[in-house]
Amino acid sequence: GRVSQPGGGLLCARGGPGMRGALRAEALKLYTLPGSWLAVFLAMVVPALLAWLDAFQVRHAVETGDLGPLIDTSTTDSGFASLILAQIGFVVLGVLATSSEYARNAQAVGRGRQLTTSMTAVPQGTMRMVAKLVVLLLSATVLAIASTASTLAISRWALGELATDLGGALWSRCAGVVMLLVVMTMVAAALAELLRGGALALTLLIVNSSAVSFTFLLSKITPLARYAPDLALTSSFMTDTDIPDPLEPATGMLVGAAWVVGAIVLTVLVHARREA
Repeated sequence: GRVSQPGGGLLCARGGPGMRGALRAEALKLYTLPGSWLAVFLAMVVPALLAWLDAFQVRHAVETGDLGPLIDTSTTDSGFASLILAQIGFVVLGVLATSSEYARNAQAVGRGRQLTTSMTAVPQGTMRMVAKLVVLLLSATVLAIASTASTLAISRWALGELATDLGGALWSRCAGVVMLLVVMTMVAAALAELLRGGALALTLLIVNSSAVSFTFLLSKITPLARYAPDLALTSSFMTDTDIPDPLEPATGMLVGAAWVVGAIVLTVLVHARREA
Protein backbone atom coordinates (compact mmCIF):
# COMPACT_ATOMS: atom_id res chain seq x y z
CA GLY A 1 0.00 0.00 0.00
CA ARG A 2 0.95 3.66 0.17
CA VAL A 3 1.78 5.73 3.22
CA SER A 4 1.33 9.50 3.29
CA GLN A 5 4.41 11.64 3.84
CA PRO A 6 4.70 15.30 4.86
CA GLY A 7 4.57 17.90 2.12
CA GLY A 8 2.10 15.98 -0.01
CA GLY A 9 4.34 13.09 -1.04
CA LEU A 10 3.52 9.42 -0.91
CA LEU A 11 5.65 6.50 0.19
CA CYS A 12 5.07 3.13 -1.40
CA ALA A 13 5.36 0.41 1.23
CA ARG A 14 4.59 -2.40 -1.20
CA GLY A 15 7.57 -4.41 -2.41
CA GLY A 16 8.97 -5.27 1.03
CA PRO A 17 12.47 -4.49 2.14
CA GLY A 18 14.14 -5.47 -1.17
CA MET A 19 16.09 -2.99 -3.25
CA ARG A 20 13.43 -2.92 -5.94
CA GLY A 21 10.79 -1.92 -3.43
CA ALA A 22 13.14 0.66 -1.89
CA LEU A 23 13.88 2.19 -5.29
CA ARG A 24 10.18 2.42 -6.09
CA ALA A 25 9.43 4.00 -2.71
CA GLU A 26 12.22 6.56 -3.01
CA ALA A 27 11.23 7.48 -6.57
CA LEU A 28 7.64 8.00 -5.49
CA LYS A 29 8.73 10.14 -2.54
CA LEU A 30 11.00 12.34 -4.63
CA TYR A 31 8.57 12.83 -7.50
CA THR A 32 5.61 13.70 -5.29
CA LEU A 33 7.37 16.26 -3.10
CA PRO A 34 5.95 19.68 -4.09
CA GLY A 35 9.44 21.17 -3.82
CA SER A 36 10.64 18.87 -6.59
CA TRP A 37 8.55 20.81 -9.08
CA LEU A 38 10.16 24.04 -7.92
CA ALA A 39 13.54 22.41 -8.56
CA VAL A 40 12.45 21.41 -12.07
CA PHE A 41 11.24 24.95 -12.76
CA LEU A 42 14.52 26.46 -11.58
CA ALA A 43 16.52 23.90 -13.56
CA MET A 44 14.56 24.16 -16.82
CA VAL A 45 12.81 27.51 -17.12
CA VAL A 46 15.26 29.91 -15.47
CA PRO A 47 18.37 29.07 -17.57
CA ALA A 48 16.30 28.92 -20.77
CA LEU A 49 14.84 32.36 -20.06
CA LEU A 50 18.26 33.79 -19.25
CA ALA A 51 19.70 32.30 -22.45
CA TRP A 52 16.91 33.91 -24.48
CA LEU A 53 17.45 37.30 -22.82
CA ASP A 54 21.21 37.07 -23.39
CA ALA A 55 20.68 36.20 -27.06
CA PHE A 56 18.28 39.13 -27.43
CA GLN A 57 20.88 41.51 -25.97
CA VAL A 58 23.60 40.16 -28.28
CA ARG A 59 21.41 40.54 -31.37
CA HIS A 60 20.49 44.06 -30.34
CA ALA A 61 24.15 44.96 -29.79
CA VAL A 62 25.16 43.59 -33.19
CA GLU A 63 22.32 45.35 -35.00
CA THR A 64 22.73 48.73 -33.28
CA GLY A 65 26.44 48.76 -32.46
CA ASP A 66 25.55 49.58 -28.85
CA LEU A 67 27.04 47.01 -26.46
CA GLY A 68 25.08 48.32 -23.49
CA PRO A 69 25.81 46.06 -20.47
CA LEU A 70 27.69 43.54 -22.64
CA ILE A 71 31.47 43.30 -22.71
CA ASP A 72 31.48 41.92 -26.25
CA THR A 73 29.20 40.11 -28.70
CA SER A 74 30.95 36.73 -28.64
CA THR A 75 28.49 33.83 -28.66
CA THR A 76 30.99 31.06 -27.90
CA ASP A 77 29.66 30.63 -24.36
CA SER A 78 26.05 31.57 -25.12
CA GLY A 79 23.65 29.23 -23.36
CA PHE A 80 26.42 27.62 -21.33
CA ALA A 81 26.81 30.70 -19.15
CA SER A 82 23.07 30.62 -18.37
CA LEU A 83 23.32 26.97 -17.35
CA ILE A 84 25.64 27.90 -14.49
CA LEU A 85 22.59 29.32 -12.71
CA ALA A 86 20.70 26.08 -13.33
CA GLN A 87 22.77 24.82 -10.38
CA ILE A 88 20.18 26.45 -8.12
CA GLY A 89 17.47 24.03 -9.22
CA PHE A 90 19.74 21.03 -8.81
CA VAL A 91 20.87 22.18 -5.38
CA VAL A 92 17.22 22.45 -4.34
CA LEU A 93 16.56 18.93 -5.67
CA GLY A 94 19.54 17.45 -3.82
CA VAL A 95 18.78 19.18 -0.55
CA LEU A 96 15.10 18.18 -0.70
CA ALA A 97 15.93 14.54 -1.31
CA THR A 98 17.71 14.09 2.01
CA SER A 99 16.47 16.94 4.23
CA SER A 100 12.80 16.02 3.65
CA GLU A 101 13.44 12.95 5.81
CA TYR A 102 13.82 15.25 8.80
CA ALA A 103 10.75 17.41 8.06
CA ARG A 104 7.93 17.09 10.58
CA ASN A 105 4.42 15.99 9.73
CA ALA A 106 1.48 18.28 10.29
CA GLN A 107 -0.04 18.51 13.78
CA ALA A 108 -2.99 16.39 12.64
CA VAL A 109 -0.77 13.35 12.13
CA GLY A 110 1.29 13.71 15.26
CA ARG A 111 4.17 15.86 14.01
CA GLY A 112 6.42 12.83 13.49
CA ARG A 113 9.31 12.95 11.05
CA GLN A 114 9.12 11.50 7.55
CA LEU A 115 12.13 9.38 8.52
CA THR A 116 9.88 7.38 10.84
CA THR A 117 7.54 6.57 7.94
CA SER A 118 10.51 5.69 5.71
CA MET A 119 11.93 3.33 8.35
CA THR A 120 8.56 1.59 8.62
CA ALA A 121 8.41 1.01 4.85
CA VAL A 122 12.09 0.10 4.38
CA PRO A 123 13.69 -0.81 7.74
CA GLN A 124 17.23 -1.25 6.38
CA GLY A 125 18.74 2.24 6.69
CA THR A 126 21.71 1.69 4.38
CA MET A 127 19.56 0.13 1.65
CA ARG A 128 17.07 2.97 1.95
CA MET A 129 19.74 5.63 1.58
CA VAL A 130 21.46 3.84 -1.32
CA ALA A 131 18.10 3.59 -3.08
CA LYS A 132 17.44 7.28 -2.45
CA LEU A 133 20.81 8.28 -3.90
CA VAL A 134 20.43 6.02 -6.94
CA VAL A 135 17.04 7.58 -7.71
CA LEU A 136 18.46 11.06 -7.14
CA LEU A 137 21.50 10.43 -9.33
CA LEU A 138 19.42 9.10 -12.22
CA SER A 139 16.81 11.86 -11.87
CA ALA A 140 19.45 14.58 -11.76
CA THR A 141 21.17 13.16 -14.84
CA VAL A 142 17.95 13.11 -16.87
CA LEU A 143 17.03 16.60 -15.69
CA ALA A 144 20.53 17.91 -16.44
CA ILE A 145 20.42 16.53 -19.98
CA ALA A 146 16.98 18.05 -20.55
CA SER A 147 18.00 21.41 -19.09
CA THR A 148 21.19 21.55 -21.15
CA ALA A 149 19.48 20.54 -24.39
CA SER A 150 16.56 22.94 -24.03
CA THR A 151 18.68 25.91 -22.91
CA LEU A 152 21.20 25.51 -25.72
CA ALA A 153 18.45 24.96 -28.28
CA ILE A 154 16.66 28.16 -27.23
CA SER A 155 19.94 30.09 -27.19
CA ARG A 156 20.91 28.97 -30.70
CA TRP A 157 17.40 29.56 -32.02
CA ALA A 158 17.32 33.09 -30.59
CA LEU A 159 20.82 33.89 -31.91
CA GLY A 160 20.10 32.56 -35.38
CA GLU A 161 22.98 33.19 -37.75
CA LEU A 162 24.99 34.75 -34.89
CA ALA A 163 25.31 31.39 -33.08
CA THR A 164 28.86 30.04 -33.04
CA ASP A 165 29.43 26.70 -34.76
CA LEU A 166 30.99 24.64 -31.97
CA GLY A 167 31.59 21.55 -34.09
CA GLY A 168 32.71 18.47 -32.17
CA ALA A 169 33.39 20.52 -29.04
CA LEU A 170 29.64 20.86 -28.49
CA TRP A 171 29.26 17.34 -27.11
CA SER A 172 32.23 17.49 -24.74
CA ARG A 173 31.06 20.85 -23.43
CA CYS A 174 27.54 19.51 -22.94
CA ALA A 175 28.99 16.56 -21.01
CA GLY A 176 30.87 19.02 -18.80
CA VAL A 177 27.82 21.06 -17.86
CA VAL A 178 25.70 17.94 -17.28
CA MET A 179 28.43 16.62 -14.97
CA LEU A 180 28.49 19.92 -13.05
CA LEU A 181 24.74 19.88 -12.46
CA VAL A 182 24.75 16.23 -11.35
CA VAL A 183 27.74 16.76 -9.06
CA MET A 184 26.14 19.76 -7.36
CA THR A 185 22.96 17.72 -6.80
CA MET A 186 24.85 14.96 -5.00
CA VAL A 187 27.00 17.41 -3.03
CA ALA A 188 23.84 19.22 -1.92
CA ALA A 189 22.28 15.95 -0.79
CA ALA A 190 25.41 15.02 1.17
CA LEU A 191 25.62 18.43 2.86
CA ALA A 192 21.94 18.37 3.83
CA GLU A 193 22.36 14.89 5.33
CA LEU A 194 25.49 15.96 7.17
CA LEU A 195 23.75 19.03 8.61
CA ARG A 196 20.53 17.06 9.20
CA GLY A 197 18.44 19.76 7.56
CA GLY A 198 18.10 21.81 4.41
CA ALA A 199 18.10 25.48 5.42
CA LEU A 200 21.83 26.01 5.95
CA ALA A 201 22.87 23.73 3.09
CA LEU A 202 20.47 25.45 0.73
CA THR A 203 21.65 28.92 1.75
CA LEU A 204 25.35 28.14 1.41
CA LEU A 205 25.10 26.42 -1.97
CA ILE A 206 22.64 28.85 -3.56
CA VAL A 207 24.72 31.85 -2.49
CA ASN A 208 27.87 30.16 -3.80
CA SER A 209 26.30 29.38 -7.19
CA SER A 210 24.44 32.63 -7.78
CA ALA A 211 25.72 35.56 -5.70
CA VAL A 212 29.14 35.29 -4.07
CA SER A 213 31.21 32.28 -5.11
CA PHE A 214 33.18 31.32 -2.02
CA THR A 215 35.16 28.78 -4.02
CA PHE A 216 36.14 31.41 -6.59
CA LEU A 217 37.32 33.75 -3.83
CA LEU A 218 39.35 30.89 -2.35
CA SER A 219 40.95 30.28 -5.76
CA LYS A 220 42.57 33.71 -5.40
CA ILE A 221 44.27 32.47 -2.24
CA THR A 222 45.10 28.83 -2.94
CA PRO A 223 45.26 26.73 -6.12
CA LEU A 224 43.63 23.87 -4.22
CA ALA A 225 40.30 25.68 -4.64
CA ARG A 226 40.38 24.69 -8.31
CA TYR A 227 39.43 21.20 -7.16
CA ALA A 228 36.12 22.39 -5.71
CA PRO A 229 33.35 20.80 -7.79
CA ASP A 230 32.03 23.99 -9.37
CA LEU A 231 35.44 25.40 -10.31
CA ALA A 232 36.83 22.05 -11.46
CA LEU A 233 34.03 21.59 -13.98
CA THR A 234 33.43 25.17 -15.14
CA SER A 235 36.44 25.06 -17.45
CA SER A 236 35.07 21.91 -19.10
CA PHE A 237 32.29 23.89 -20.79
CA MET A 238 33.17 27.60 -20.48
CA THR A 239 35.87 29.08 -22.72
CA ASP A 240 35.97 32.45 -20.95
CA THR A 241 36.52 32.13 -17.22
CA ASP A 242 38.19 34.21 -14.52
CA ILE A 243 39.37 31.14 -12.60
CA PRO A 244 43.14 31.39 -12.07
CA ASP A 245 44.91 28.56 -13.92
CA PRO A 246 41.79 26.40 -14.38
CA LEU A 247 41.98 22.63 -14.63
CA GLU A 248 42.03 20.92 -18.01
CA PRO A 249 38.54 19.73 -19.04
CA ALA A 250 39.46 16.04 -18.79
CA THR A 251 40.94 16.56 -15.32
CA GLY A 252 37.88 18.51 -14.27
CA MET A 253 35.61 15.64 -15.34
CA LEU A 254 37.66 13.18 -13.27
CA VAL A 255 37.52 15.49 -10.27
CA GLY A 256 33.76 15.80 -10.74
CA ALA A 257 33.35 12.02 -10.81
CA ALA A 258 35.40 11.78 -7.61
CA TRP A 259 33.10 14.32 -5.94
CA VAL A 260 30.03 12.25 -6.90
CA VAL A 261 31.52 9.08 -5.45
CA GLY A 262 32.69 10.92 -2.33
CA ALA A 263 29.30 12.54 -1.78
CA ILE A 264 27.49 9.22 -2.10
CA VAL A 265 29.86 7.42 0.28
CA LEU A 266 29.71 10.25 2.84
CA THR A 267 25.90 10.40 2.74
CA VAL A 268 25.51 6.66 3.25
CA LEU A 269 28.08 6.54 6.07
CA VAL A 270 26.58 9.52 7.92
CA HIS A 271 23.09 8.08 7.61
CA ALA A 272 24.19 4.61 8.75
CA ARG A 273 26.08 6.03 11.74
CA ARG A 274 23.11 8.15 12.71
CA GLU A 275 20.79 5.16 12.74
CA ALA A 276 23.26 2.87 14.53
